[in-house]
Amino acid sequence: MSEDASTVPPVSSGVSDKRRRLRLLELSLFLFVWSVYGVAINTANLDAFNLQQAGIEAMVERRQFSLEGSATPQFQIKVYYYDGGRPFGDTFMYNGRQYAAKQPGQFMAGAIVYFFLRLLGLSYLGNYTLTSALVSFFTSSLATAAAALAVFRIARMFTSGESLLWPFMSAILYAFGTTAFTYSGFAYHDTLASAYLVNAFYLIVLSIRQQVSERNAPLVAGAAGALLGITVTTSMLPFFMVCVAGVYLLSTNRWKVAVAALTGALVGLAPMLIYNARSFGNPLLSPNLAGDYPETFLHLNLQNSISKAWLYASEITLYDPIVWFGILGLAFYPRALRRERLVMVGLFIAQAFQILNIDTHGGCHYGPRFLLPVMPFAAIGLAGFHYLRAKTTRRAMMIAAALVGAAGIAINAVGAVYGAMYCDVQVYAFWPGLAALQGGGLKGLPLTRWLLIPVAVSLLLISYSIYRQRRISQP
Repeated sequence: MSEDASTVPPVSSGVSDKRRRLRLLELSLFLFVWSVYGVAINTANLDAFNLQQAGIEAMVERRQFSLEGSATPQFQIKVYYYDGGRPFGDTFMYNGRQYAAKQPGQFMAGAIVYFFLRLLGLSYLGNYTLTSALVSFFTSSLATAAAALAVFRIARMFTSGESLLWPFMSAILYAFGTTAFTYSGFAYHDTLASAYLVNAFYLIVLSIRQQVSERNAPLVAGAAGALLGITVTTSMLPFFMVCVAGVYLLSTNRWKVAVAALTGALVGLAPMLIYNARSFGNPLLSPNLAGDYPETFLHLNLQNSISKAWLYASEITLYDPIVWFGILGLAFYPRALRRERLVMVGLFIAQAFQILNIDTHGGCHYGPRFLLPVMPFAAIGLAGFHYLRAKTTRRAMMIAAALVGAAGIAINAVGAVYGAMYCDVQVYAFWPGLAALQGGGLKGLPLTRWLLIPVAVSLLLISYSIYRQRRISQP
C-alpha cells in the first residue's frame, strides 16, 4: 500500500525554505545599509552640496530646467567667471538662463521624491534641512543600498551560491569600507550613476548567463539597457564603463534580447536628450559642452596621465585600500568566469582611461570621487578569494581583507559624517576630520532619531537570518 501523500513533504520544500532564508538575509542587509546611510546624513553635506537640490526644486516648483528664480536662500547661487569669460564653479549662463554643469538625471530622480514630499507639506523653503535630507535618503542613500545588494547577488552568482561569506563581506565592505559610504548621504550624480551601473551589470549577468527564463530574458535585458542609459543621463563620468557593459550586454546571440537592450538604452537616454534639446537647442549638446568646461574634455597628455595615476593610487591606498584586494581577487576567478572577469577588467581600464586623460580630479572631495563607479566591481573582485585552493590561504586572505576593510570603514565613516566637501586635497582628510569630530564638530544629523530603530531592527534581522542559514560557510 502506498504511503499517504499527505505525510510526504514536497520535494521542493527544503529549497523553498532556503530561498526564503536567503531573501530574508538580502532584505535585512539592504535595510541595514540604507538605514545606516540615513543616520549619517548631515547638515554639512546638505549645505555644501546645495546645488544638487537646486535643480530638483526648479523642476518641481517652477517646472523649468534652469535654476534662476528660487525664493529659497540656499539656492541663491551666483555665477562666477574667469577673466577669460569662462565659468568658474558648477553653474553657467546660457541664453540668459542659469544652468548646473551637471547631467540632468540626478535632478529628475530627486524631483520624483520632492514631488511627493510637497504633497505631504514639506518644501525646501519651509524646511530646507529636513526636505533635502529626505530627498537624499530616497535617492543616493537608497540607490547605494541597492548597489550593495547587487554586489551581494553578483558575488553569490560568481561563487555558485557555495558560500555566503565572501558575498556578504563584499557587500558590507563596499557599503561601508569604500567612499560609497562617504558619498551616500546627499543627492549626488556620481553616486546615483555608480549605483545604476552595478545594478545594470547584475541584470546583464542574469541575461547573458541565462539565469532567467527565455520569455523573461528580453525584459531583463531591456531593464539593463535602460539602466545603462540612465547612468549616462545622470553622469558622464562612467561613460566608457557603460560602453564596455553595453558591449557585454549585446554579446548575446539572441536577437530579441539585443533589440530589447537597445530599446531600453534609448529609453534611458531619452530624458537627457530632451533636457539638452530644450535647454541648449541640441540633444547632443551636454551641459559641460554648453558651459565650456574643457577640463572635463578627454585629451591625451602623458605628463597629466602620470600625475593622475600617482594621485589616484595614493587616494586608493589612503581612502579605499580594499580596492587593491578586490583587484587581486579577480585573478583567482576560475575559467568558467573568464568572460565576466575580462569584462570587469575592461570596466577598470575604461574608467582609468577616462580619469587619467582629463585635467580635473574632481575639485573638493573626500577620497577618489572619480573612482566611485569602480568601487562595487572592486568589491565583487573580493569573491575571487573563495576559489583559493588552500584553506589556510583562504582564511589568511579573509582575515587580511577584514582588517583592511575595517580600516576603510573607519576612514569612510569619518568622511560620511564629517563631510565630503574637502578642498585641501593635498592633505589627508581623515585626520582633520577625526580631530574635528572629537572636538565637537559633528554637524546636525536630521534623520538619526527616526532611523536608529530601523538600524537596530535590521541588524537583528541580519543576525537572525544568518542564524537561520545556520552559518556563513567558513573559508
